[in-house]
Amino acid sequence: MNRIEKQVDRIIAGLKIIDELKPLKFVREYSTHDAEAPVKGLLAVVSVTDMSTSKSYIGGYLSPSIKGDQYAARVEIRVYAPADENGSGLSEIVSELLAGLKKADAEKIITKSGATSIEFDPDMNAIYRIVEFEVEFCLCEEV
Repeated sequence: MNRIEKQVDRIIAGLKIIDELKPLKFVREYSTHDAEAPVKGLLAVVSVTDMSTSKSYIGGYLSPSIKGDQYAARVEIRVYAPADENGSGLSEIVSELLAGLKKADAEKIITKSGATSIEFDPDMNAIYRIVEFEVEFCLCEEV
């Protein structure tokens, strides 16, 4: 597991302990578990959709003795609700997720977050919304 995935796992672990998010079942995209179809209850599928790393000097010309590895990633949490329940509770849980990201981000690495509109996934026979967030952090060392 790389450093980005570890940071994302910490954020998801922080979300799981929020009382309002207890009904939400979190799973990784492309895990060894089979997809739950049809969806029963609220399901959150977490995936890292984009990641990058770079080496840089922190502070540019002012402090060239400190270099670091800069990490960045875009993360999606696709929140599904059963179609036969007409997406009941979906907007509320997405709102709680967005608020919960601030609580779960103990290291303050989330730079941006938002949610998409409600859509229907015919393959999963479920209604969903996507909560997206971006993380950036640096691991520094003295040269």
